[in-house]
Amino acid sequence: MRLLGSRSEMQQIDAYSIEQMGIPGIVLMERAALAMEEEILRRFPSPGKVVGVAEKGNNGGDGLALGRMLLSRGFAVDFYEIGGVRHASESYQMQKKILENMGVSFCERLPEYPVDIWIDAVFGVGLTRDVAGMQREVLETMNQREGYKIAVDTPSGVDASTGHILGCAFRADLTITFGLSKVGLVLYPGASVSGEVVVKDIGFPKQAVEAVGPKACTYTREDLTRLPARTAWSNKGSYGRVLLIVGAKNMAGAAWLSASAAYRTGSGLVRIFTCEENREILQTRIPEAIMTTWRSEQEALDELPGALAWADVVGIGPGLGETMLTRRMLEIVLAQGNGPLVIDADGINSLSALKREKSTEESVDAHDGDIIGENISRDLPNDKTGRDIDRLYEDYSGEIILTPHLKEMERFTGISVEYIREHLPEVALDAADENHVIVLKDARTVVSDGLFPTYINTSGNHGMSTGGSGDVLTGIICGLLAGGLSAAEAARLGVYCHGLAGDAAAKQKGCYGLMAGDLIQNLNQVIH
Repeated sequence: MRLLGSRSEMQQIDAYSIEQMGIPGIVLMERAALAMEEEILRRFPSPGKVVGVAEKGNNGGDGLALGRMLLSRGFAVDFYEIGGVRHASESYQMQKKILENMGVSFCERLPEYPVDIWIDAVFGVGLTRDVAGMQREVLETMNQREGYKIAVDTPSGVDASTGHILGCAFRADLTITFGLSKVGLVLYPGASVSGEVVVKDIGFPKQAVEAVGPKACTYTREDLTRLPARTAWSNKGSYGRVLLIVGAKNMAGAAWLSASAAYRTGSGLVRIFTCEENREILQTRIPEAIMTTWRSEQEALDELPGALAWADVVGIGPGLGETMLTRRMLEIVLAQGNGPLVIDADGINSLSALKREKSTEESVDAHDGDIIGENISRDLPNDKTGRDIDRLYEDYSGEIILTPHLKEMERFTGISVEYIREHLPEVALDAADENHVIVLKDARTVVSDGLFPTYINTSGNHGMSTGGSGDVLTGIICGLLAGGLSAAEAARLGVYCHGLAGDAAAKQKGCYGLMAGDLIQNLNQVIH
């Protein structure tokens, strides 16, 4: 697991390292410069022309120290010092004095001659206001100039805590960041201007990081060791039974994708609960799956309790459609199920609709017989009704994982898509708790169980923005749950493996034209 820092957390880690651990700030600055020099020499073995642009803070000091080191390696180095800051930090003044003694030129305006490498050492992680005036003009000019662009710690103009662009931002080819990666380098739109992000150790003590306790994290390939263990002395019953309530008429694809993904992630047995029209297709495409089909809505409602009793893990929603039957089946699952439950797609939409209907029922006359929720609840095989959908959801005896995309989350919470997009971690955290895990799907999917650290996924690519990709994720998470992982771990690892499968598929076929079935084909490679 790799921790991600916010603006305030990184400032606290820096202060703790200096004030509590006694590491001089200038030592951290020199370590940062050495780390950047290493990355630049790896990419530019032959010296070239470097222009650094700095403000008079510690980020600027990092850039000046880097310039000194590149100068000693034979690079031609100039600096442009943006005006507007009256007082330079002590470390900045020290680094500037050394450079002046070495004959480095501080330009009166941004150079117009050809430059091989631009160094952005303007703001770093500390920026909280919109970039304006001279600073904005300089950043926009740098963006238009030719040359390889490197950001020190964070591209100037990117909010290190949120990824928001504060007015404008430096567009980096490479961001060299220190100690921890930053939340703002992972979330969009900050990620889109950060280029390649390299995290370098500059000597922040472990105690400093632990004392601050960063509240976000992501996974790397090392975390694949978290996959459920398998033993030689086992059988199909050892790895869990997954029930997938999926696929209305003409939606066999959703059933195939989710069931295949559940098997590919290690499930011992997978039962597909779907309409009769899908039987022939599914038995041809995935003969390994157990089939339970219905010919009528009543048959579906009658057969579902028995299927629930068989299952260790349940997934509901992909390809079902937002119909009365889907709502009825969801109510039965919430009323009678007791194991881990994944609710996706039309399962989430139905849950949201039932919540709205409950609210409507509470605001109308109790004798109104036209309430949809009342009609649904009549046929439930117990006395828990649609009027109690919130209680069914909250009191469900197992763990629930919701996997909404932004529009589904808007329906579930009543919060606008625009707000959700700009506050992914906060919205996921607020909607989750220890028994209700939220997988908020976007270009950077966020997973929360109501506790810190919040997981922000960094695998995957835009080729996965295609129909059926979410069905695959549902199956992956169900398969990991069947292997014995907790809901939170299955959600985090499922999202990560899902993205890795997409990356493997894109490497083979490119992002354009990527299909959800390609993810299935690459799951073996990822999990192996």
